[in-house]
Amino acid sequence: MASGIRVQTQGTLSVALVGKRAGAFVAGFRAVPGVRIVAVCEADPAARAALAARAGVAGADAYADFNDLLRRARPEAVAIGTPMHLHVPQSVAALVDGRHVLCEVTAAVDLDECRTLAAAARRAARAGGVQYMMAENANYRSDLVLVRTLAQAGLFGRVYFAEGEYIHDVKHLHRTADGTPTWRATWQVGKRGATYATHSLGPVLECFGPEARVAMVSCHGSGVWSDPSLPHDDTCLMTCHVEGGGLIKVRLDMMSNRPHEMSWYAVQGTKGAYEAARAGASGAVAWFGANAPDPRNERRWGRLADHEDALPDWMRGPAAEQARAAGHGGGDFWVAHQFATAILEGRPVPIGIDRALAYTVPGLVSEASIAAGGMPLPVPVI
Repeated sequence: MASGIRVQTQGTLSVALVGKRAGAFVAGFRAVPGVRIVAVCEADPAARAALAARAGVAGADAYADFNDLLRRARPEAVAIGTPMHLHVPQSVAALVDGRHVLCEVTAAVDLDECRTLAAAARRAARAGGVQYMMAENANYRSDLVLVRTLAQAGLFGRVYFAEGEYIHDVKHLHRTADGTPTWRATWQVGKRGATYATHSLGPVLECFGPEARVAMVSCHGSGVWSDPSLPHDDTCLMTCHVEGGGLIKVRLDMMSNRPHEMSWYAVQGTKGAYEAARAGASGAVAWFGANAPDPRNERRWGRLADHEDALPDWMRGPAAEQARAAGHGGGDFWVAHQFATAILEGRPVPIGIDRALAYTVPGLVSEASIAAGGMPLPVPVI
């Protein structure tokens, strides 16, 4: 057992869901023996009632105020799915109160918040083995878990380039029906830069290694075309220089007029390559021919699915079918499942505070880079 990590007593874990987005974690928590969802919290009355019903929680355990939840429900862990600017205040309050935290992305909305969160998470871990995890569901899509597993097994050789794209027309979420701006209009598209980059960066950064980090970023924008009332570029490109060598290209587009959500990824190494399927195409492809004795005869794409035997055992077990039905390619299910399992077993959570910052800080630095005309800027270690 890792030093300072607390094992839950009697193999049980009580969890509270905070914010309507946290409802996506219900199935994952329910699949872990010993986990009980004991309360929910949501400011909007209708959304609060829906969240309570989804979680199977009585009305008396549905709270409008977060601090009231902590004081009265006394959960051992909270899963936070509230707007981005609430993530740090709520995470810190829970950590200070001795609660494990699973928090939606991004971890923070500015660098000062990153420092505040880091200090609180590290202090809570030292004092009582309390853990913080960022709920990056893209890391838990089954195809991306497979790619990461193959990369860590060395099939790609030395990974030196990767791409991640998040292309999702969500203009309808920027204002309410009466035209009032939502939190997204401020924190996601109310400024320029890669303001929502963790879905793109997190999964591919892990292919460079479990401690890989971005050392420098440069960010450029296409200009504003689809909604001139907001400053966010329709398409934003962030190039990330990986410490020790390597390059990652991140594309963020939450404004362009186009069909349904699309996330796309690619990984290139000295011995192999992977590309996800493009919109309308069928199946991700992979090539590991440079591992063969004569690579000149192996320059043909194969199916990524042909390597599914390499998936970790926990992803191939009886819960796999439940995960597929839970949203985001199983990511929402496995984030909650792996968070709870790690805490119950006294292991470090998979996306702790250091990895959460490794995914979040580059996007925050990109905001300064794009304001400076794309100037490359260093990414601080926090």
